[in-house]
Amino acid sequence: MPTNSSEFEIKFLFPSDKLQAIEKFIISKGGIRRQHLQAIYIDTPDFLLTKAGVAFRLRKEGRQWIQTLKVSTSNPLERLEHNVTLSVVGSAIPHWDIGLHQSHEAGHLLKKRLSKLQTKDLQASYQTDIWRRKALVRTRQGLVEYALDLGFIQVNQPTGMTKTVVQELEIELKEGPSSNVLLHAQNIIKRYKAYIDTRSKSEHGYLLARNLQASPPVRAKSVSLKKIHGDMAAINLLIHSCLSQVLPNQSVLNSEALNPSEYLHQLRVGLRRLKVLFKYLARHNIFIGEEGLEVFKKTFDALGQYRDSDYLTGTLNPVLLSLGGPEIKLSAIQDLPNPSHITRNAEFQLLLIELMSLGTPPIVEAVEGKDAQENSAAIKKTAVKLLNNTFHFVVDRVPRFAVLEDEEIHTLRKKMKFMRYSLEFFRDYCDKNQYRKFFKSISSTLDHFGLFNDICVSISRIEGLTEGDPTLLFALGWLKAERQRVRSLCEKSIKKLIQSELAWKI
Repeated sequence: MPTNSSEFEIKFLFPSDKLQAIEKFIISKGGIRRQHLQAIYIDTPDFLLTKAGVAFRLRKEGRQWIQTLKVSTSNPLERLEHNVTLSVVGSAIPHWDIGLHQSHEAGHLLKKRLSKLQTKDLQASYQTDIWRRKALVRTRQGLVEYALDLGFIQVNQPTGMTKTVVQELEIELKEGPSSNVLLHAQNIIKRYKAYIDTRSKSEHGYLLARNLQASPPVRAKSVSLKKIHGDMAAINLLIHSCLSQVLPNQSVLNSEALNPSEYLHQLRVGLRRLKVLFKYLARHNIFIGEEGLEVFKKTFDALGQYRDSDYLTGTLNPVLLSLGGPEIKLSAIQDLPNPSHITRNAEFQLLLIELMSLGTPPIVEAVEGKDAQENSAAIKKTAVKLLNNTFHFVVDRVPRFAVLEDEEIHTLRKKMKFMRYSLEFFRDYCDKNQYRKFFKSISSTLDHFGLFNDICVSISRIEGLTEGDPTLLFALGWLKAERQRVRSLCEKSIKKLIQSELAWKI
């Protein structure tokens, strides 16, 4: 018996000392009994399904076996899900058949992503053994389900069995609008210091099987608005695009990753893209609150401290040592707290929920042809207007570049970043050939401006410390000379940029 649905849920991790309180909470909502769930996750030997955002499993629920296919969507909180109850019962693992899902939307999407996949290509990859306590909670507008999962994921390796512990709480939408889940998520964060984790059991199993600590940092993916129907659908797609970068990177940081630098960088890129998007949303009367904006700024700045420290320790020190200078050792760098303290913070987690609420329609409908273009006219008009205004701001200041203060140069950098991220959002509103040329030019210019900013920040940090540590004078002298050299590169590149033909269509 198949069931056709999409799955909208938020998964949380939480401090171990909150487990008992969460368990009591779910029991108070009717979650008296626990359910034993044993699953086998199926993939190709090289994990093509996992890499394509697909999970395929057989799960034993009591004596019954359920075959499930889940496929990711543009919304990082939603997956297409198709369940088929198999006719076999008992402890013996039944045969799987990927063809049982071919008539469902999830099966269609799987076929699109992995067109040559066949059942014979698949094998059991890892297993889960979970005790689930769940409770259905009626809301004014629908129904949500709490599920507390405790257990483990295990993989049979050549060297023996390896396991990882599962302790997570899921809130899933059963009926009504997705805002129901978001409201309950806010309460869980406030009451239990819970924090969002977008990594599925499937992803954890893959990492365990490959002996990896974490998936690679998630970079921004290209956005296409060609087939999007209406301004709100376009806005939702852009919000989901940003969250698809922010949520997985903060999930890894929450787990106290051993090498957080690139996850931090990609999280900040995702937040920066959101910041650009805020300006477009405001033109369509979509806002986050003042408190949320303050948390956004505070979090972004706090994460920026690590970026500045990375430049000093990872880039500047090797250069200074190669020149025979001393290594810079600033105690402030070592004193920075683990970045998980920033990303797990309840204020930031609540901000993420608020950001999710900006794009609550769960699935963006796509249509072909002329109507899609006409119905997205307002967002296109906004994009062209803001790009034109920003470009003219830059053009007006370039003739005076030689006399600009460092802070004014930093403002130019922010304006160009706004243009670059806008171009990534609205690529489909641009001339294809001019887009490539302009994007290459602005990216090259921003590389120079980024280096200039790193140097200025380093000078600012070191300048006040030279009196107590004269060895820093060598570094300071080198940085000031380098600042002049890079400033010259900035001027040349930005003058070239403003001569470029505009990529966006008027």
